[in-house]
Amino acid sequence: MGRTQEELRAMRGKVLATEAEIDRLHEELDHVSAQARHDLLTGALNRKGLDEAMVRELAEVRRKDTPLCVALLDIDNFKKLNDARGHATGDAALAHLAAVTRESMRPQDSLARYGGEEFVIVMPDTELAQGINAMTRLQRELTKRFFLAGEEKIIITFSAGVAQLASGETAQEAINRADQAMYLAKRAGKNRVMGA
Repeated sequence: MGRTQEELRAMRGKVLATEAEIDRLHEELDHVSAQARHDLLTGALNRKGLDEAMVRELAEVRRKDTPLCVALLDIDNFKKLNDARGHATGDAALAHLAAVTRESMRPQDSLARYGGEEFVIVMPDTELAQGINAMTRLQRELTKRFFLAGEEKIIITFSAGVAQLASGETAQEAINRADQAMYLAKRAGKNRVMGA
């Protein structure tokens, strides 16, 4: 009887140790999974994270029949900044833009780094005019929040295109329309927002 109780205690100890190890592995998996969906430089979602967010949002749009806007923004004159100040400054400018954007967004909005200096913002429950206004407010916020390159204050501007998801349209089609509108904004003089 004494030996059986001792064996039971030993088994309980092993079970507790195994459960603790499983919990640790779950935490590690969650951490690695989050890293796989986020851009390490800016903390924004990466393309994989954006794809997952869009699947979620499209399901919500179709279920509730609500509007959804996507904005594609591109930092103006980014190559010039990189060439003049170096890639470390360019990276810091990207991180600054992402930080200001996240602080200006609503909790339900998603920010993703789409390419080098391009970002996508997914705005649920947002019609086109509201999406354009949100990007214009973000532009104003960036002019108030200077980016510091050493001791020098630099104003970061961006051009953006905004598209409201059309009925039957895929996420990529909406992003492509926002991209076309962004190029029109660049050609119109930069630091502009255009709707698609």
